[in-house]
Amino acid sequence: MVEKRFIVVTDNETRFNELSETLKGIGTSVWLHWNTDLLAQLVGSLGTDIVFIDYIGENAEKAAELTRSLLAVYPSLWVVGFSHRTDSQLVLDAMRSGARDFVELQAPVDTLNTVKSILERSPSLPAQSSGRMITILGARPGIGTTTAAMHLALLLQQEAAQGESVLLLDFGYPSGDAALYLDTKVSFNFCDAVRSLRRFDQALLNTAFAHHKSGMAIMSLPQNLADLRDITPTDAMTLLSLLKSYFKVVVADLGGFAGLDLVMYALGISDHVELVCEQSLPSVYSARQMLVNLRERGFDTDRIGLLTGKYDGRIDLAPAQIAQNLQIRHDGDLPQRTEKMIACANIGKPLLEVAPRDPYLDVLRSIAANLRKGQPHAEARGAEQGATLLGRLFKPNLRAGG
Repeated sequence: MVEKRFIVVTDNETRFNELSETLKGIGTSVWLHWNTDLLAQLVGSLGTDIVFIDYIGENAEKAAELTRSLLAVYPSLWVVGFSHRTDSQLVLDAMRSGARDFVELQAPVDTLNTVKSILERSPSLPAQSSGRMITILGARPGIGTTTAAMHLALLLQQEAAQGESVLLLDFGYPSGDAALYLDTKVSFNFCDAVRSLRRFDQALLNTAFAHHKSGMAIMSLPQNLADLRDITPTDAMTLLSLLKSYFKVVVADLGGFAGLDLVMYALGISDHVELVCEQSLPSVYSARQMLVNLRERGFDTDRIGLLTGKYDGRIDLAPAQIAQNLQIRHDGDLPQRTEKMIACANIGKPLLEVAPRDPYLDVLRSIAANLRKGQPHAEARGAEQGATLLGRLFKPNLRAGG
């Protein structure tokens, strides 16, 4: 086996020596204290295979923060947490922050086997990705999340340079709707891709991935969602990071996806996040609960923008009021297009092809333009309103934990 390079992040020399001794047969370990900037530089200069981070005792919180910060720069890097002995909660916390595996210092044989397994299945790629990920969340089913994600991906593909490809992660519910709307058969699904991690390369993308006639790639969940139980969260997270390395842009429709840990990971590596919400109290309530859950798990919801779905100016519940109540910025209003969208779906053509200058698409073009300029977030536009129905309904819980 070719000798590998590892970085071990810990303030404790004894712990470094223990792990270094375990790994000495397959690689060289470099000891580093808690220095995020230096760590990022070392990863880039050393070509590191794995970064080990100390999650022992009081280190757990800063280890999780360091993991998130590192993966924001190098999303396809393998980060492995370590402790003396593990418990399920500690492992779950590490995975939520982005760690792909966890080892015990007191089990050197198991640690060695785990590392060997990682090195065998880890694709040979630069740690730093060049692509961007845009995630579209949905407050409830049926509010247009999939439609928005699909058309945004098509617009970005239309504007991509020759040879650059956009990927649509068709993870909305019901499963595979985007592929149906685009009359594109998807035979290689997310679980298939996870199982193919060891042979993941450009050839696989070209031959196995489904492609719309626009050139946009599409990946759906399996029709039988029970198949998701057969893949590990670690491998699923690894695949998401890899996709950013291969595609110019990845647009993820997570409107109905129920796997919270994978959603949290996708949000963590996303460059831009939009939440689709209708002008109705049930939709706003669902959006609010979603945001509370994200905040409780440490996600910065200031990164999320509101896209009003099926907007109708005659409805009293204004988008600016909704954004203010949800405490997120207001990015745009997608007009009501139910009849047109049904007609498009029935002929297997997107609105972009049937009515390319429709105002619905102009809203998404504006978001795409901000992304191209490196300005992913619109200015927050809060509504200075008096007491409203929203305020009366939600006043006791304006902030998570309030």
